[in-house]
Amino acid sequence: MASLSGSYRFIEKGLDMPEAEEDVKYLIQIVKKDIKIQEKRRFLEDAPAKIKEIEKKIKKIDEELKESSEKLEKLEKEKIHLDMEIKSQNDKIERKKEEQRNVNSNKEYRAINTEIEYMTRVVDKDEERVLAILDEMEAVKKELAVIEKKIADDKSKLLEEKRRIEEEAKKSEDDLKILEDEKVRILPHISEPVRNLYERILKAKGDSGVANLVGDVCQGCFSRIPPQKAHEVRKNNQIIKCEVCGRILVYYPLDDSNKS
Repeated sequence: MASLSGSYRFIEKGLDMPEAEEDVKYLIQIVKKDIKIQEKRRFLEDAPAKIKEIEKKIKKIDEELKESSEKLEKLEKEKIHLDMEIKSQNDKIERKKEEQRNVNSNKEYRAINTEIEYMTRVVDKDEERVLAILDEMEAVKKELAVIEKKIADDKSKLLEEKRRIEEEAKKSEDDLKILEDEKVRILPHISEPVRNLYERILKAKGDSGVANLVGDVCQGCFSRIPPQKAHEVRKNNQIIKCEVCGRILVYYPLDDSNKS
């Protein structure tokens, strides 16, 4: 391998190297791996937030169900309590009426009658509340029916989406390991100076040290490349860097982006 001071000559607009054509061939494979690696990493970074949002929606549905169920249970308990109170008051009224039939004076009769009227008003009020409760219970039951349908539809879809993301995350982790391993095995095929250049750019940029040229636009920074320089890049026979982002420019048709 020749040194930089020997047969490798750096120029301002590019790197003219005898082995450049071979290097570019491997750099194209590298940038395709880098793109896929970044896609997998972005998915893995976003997956926890997506799962958390799904869990938040599921929790909201469960809370709606719990809230309506508790509301219905509370109304049912109140109705049972009022039914018992009404029965108790009616029993007292009957006893008072029986007592009233056996009194000997008008004063006692009127006094008992006042008690009966008061207890009757209490019963009437309780019965009105029972009717209101029955209306509320009917409304809550309708709410529950809607929520239960939401659980049957929305919650099952959310759970399926969560399961899909979790499975895809697991697959992405496996794919990422494979891609990184494949990349590691490609790198030694690139000449040392170019490989070192790539790794320096990668360290600085974080995603890739190489960028594809689409039309006359660098896909690393989306800057326009001068026509003559773009023409030279498309030849894939020399190491040329983007003057804006510093990435090594290569060319491959987008239809081939998923190959190798």
